[in-house]
Amino acid sequence: MLRVMLRRWYVAAPALIVAIALPGAAWTMIAPKYLTTSTISLLNSSAASSANQRTGNPFLAFDSSLTPMADFLARRLSSDQSAADLAARGVVDPAAAALASNASGPFLTLTVTGKNQATVLSELQTFDQYAIDQLAVIQTSTNAALPTSTLIRAVVVVPPQLPTASKKTKYEDVAGAGVVGLGILFLSVFGMEAMALRRARDRAAAQGPHRRPVISSSIDTSTIDSSSIDLDLDLDPEDEGETEPWIDIEPLPLEHLVTTDHDPGTR
Repeated sequence: MLRVMLRRWYVAAPALIVAIALPGAAWTMIAPKYLTTSTISLLNSSAASSANQRTGNPFLAFDSSLTPMADFLARRLSSDQSAADLAARGVVDPAAAALASNASGPFLTLTVTGKNQATVLSELQTFDQYAIDQLAVIQTSTNAALPTSTLIRAVVVVPPQLPTASKKTKYEDVAGAGVVGLGILFLSVFGMEAMALRRARDRAAAQGPHRRPVISSSIDTSTIDSSSIDLDLDLDPEDEGETEPWIDIEPLPLEHLVTTDHDPGTR
């Protein structure tokens, strides 16, 4: 793989720059998302809080029937109709409602996620009031009008918290941009390599009938009769005179090789 990338460096280099630039651009351009939550609690009616020698304090009169009612309210707040109603009230960011996790009572957790801290905080306050209003609408939509003293109430027990930046979604967006960049890198390099190989095969197929035959080296030379090989060098007799003749040099006698003193003064 690395060898292919090095061979196609003129494609790999720009694609690598794009693969590195995409996550950086995603980190810079994608705004962080802010998350804020609140918690509301369903309370028993004033009549139920005062019945059976109770003190009338709703926090001392939690009933098991309140938890199914809280679940019913959470499902209503998560509907498309509620989303449209919230949008009409100015809540345009995603809002969600669910039963509080690990809760021992009828508690609902409301959440709003958006890109502006102040807007998210304001939208969650609107969402809290809308949830309280919807609880009253559910109970007053029956055929028989219920006394006000028998209506279940709701109260905000945890007000909207200061919005905090959610890095998880931003990390996911940056990782997605990185995957797209790597995909561009590999597709460009190996796509170019595949195109080059295809063109080479096409050229080889086009030149196939005009190529010289390849003599196999596996021929058994022991079966070839050397006497049947005719070496026709096709020499021109006129060129024989132009060649340099052989020079026959007679060797000198050994006495000529003996070193003698030719200076008479040394005798």
